[in-house]
Amino acid sequence: MGNIIEINNLSKSFKDANILRNINFSVEKGKIVGIIGRNGSGKTVLFKCICGLNRSTKGTVKINNRELGKDIDIPDRIGVIIENPGFIPNYNAFKNLKFLAMIKNKIEDKQILDAIALVGLNPKSKKHVENTLLECDKG
Repeated sequence: MGNIIEINNLSKSFKDANILRNINFSVEKGKIVGIIGRNGSGKTVLFKCICGLNRSTKGTVKINNRELGKDIDIPDRIGVIIENPGFIPNYNAFKNLKFLAMIKNKIEDKQILDAIALVGLNPKSKKHVENTLLECDKG
């Protein structure tokens, strides 16, 4: 299928603090990947580098074979929530995601419902998103 994300020898420093050191990995198209690490391990910095919000100190980030900072500044087809997600509290999960999907009109309702089910939520739930998220925490 090919890689949609390629990270090669990625390092990121802020002043005297080395946050990422020689990170290497790739993500194949169609795969779901989880990034696990302790607080302060650099996960957020890594995602910001992948999205073009931070530039690496060393190494490369390629999205669909296009290098960030050289071929492109920001990936053209990326959706990401980093750190504090912003949901519309009086909308259910479907309406929140539908609102985002309308930005480019490239995602159909069925895909939204499938994504909600994929993360273990009821796609037909009418509960507002804050209530739905609290239910998940009670597990």
